[in-house]
Amino acid sequence: MQSWHVSHHRHRAGSVVGLIPLSGLFAKDTLYAEGSVMDMEQELLNDVIREYRQLMEAGDLPAALPLIRQAAHWGDLESQILAADLYMNTLQNPAQALEYTRLAALNGDTESMLNLGMMLRERREFDKAFYFIQKAAMAGCTRAYEPLAAMYMMGQGTPRDLQQAKYWNLQGLEADPENAGLQRQHRVLEKAGC
Repeated sequence: MQSWHVSHHRHRAGSVVGLIPLSGLFAKDTLYAEGSVMDMEQELLNDVIREYRQLMEAGDLPAALPLIRQAAHWGDLESQILAADLYMNTLQNPAQALEYTRLAALNGDTESMLNLGMMLRERREFDKAFYFIQKAAMAGCTRAYEPLAAMYMMGQGTPRDLQQAKYWNLQGLEADPENAGLQRQHRVLEKAGC
């Protein structure tokens, strides 16, 4: 009797009856549908990136820029870095450069962490600057060692700590022994007794 009942409803209600006895399958279909949405979003993002690359190759930055911004806000790291670079070096818009550098830093790009820290340091936002420069250094960004050591030396965004300054200075010298800034910094630390 149950199978007739299901069959009877199948004819009258169409696919709705499939939801009742096959709830386990419906759950899988839901996951599949969510996966399809994510696939569609990725496909759309890829289309936007492909389009802005073509526009950039054609030299049409004004048309490409809104697409770059869109992809950046959708979380594409490459687009975030590109937008930051364009706003900093080509369009000379530091506020927008800061925004996109922040997005890339929060997306895990260590060079962007350092760049954001340096921008914030210029703005005298030392606590935030220290956070991002330290995060970049801890992630292995060797260019972050010198400014991190300097911030420890001067107590910018952190209590003054000459031992930490020395540690990061030595890390920097190990990575880049010819760096004149690190060498000067090392001499200052030696004169301070470190």
